[in-house]
Amino acid sequence: MTLVILNGKQLREQLHISTTIFYRLRKAGMPYHQLPGGRAYYSLDEVEKWLTQAGYHQEKTWVK
Repeated sequence: MTLVILNGKQLREQLHISTTIFYRLRKAGMPYHQLPGGRAYYSLDEVEKWLTQAGYHQEKTWVK
């Protein structure tokens, strides 16, 4: 298993979601990592696991 770390833009592209949906997911508790004073970074595996556990599923895009 390869750890895939993405910034916000890359994550949106991988998940095929809009910026609006991205921020809704962040507000809902989507996991991320951040160094003090730095940008947030996301583990694709963690985010996909969280989406599934939160009741989202993927058709063309992630929906609930």
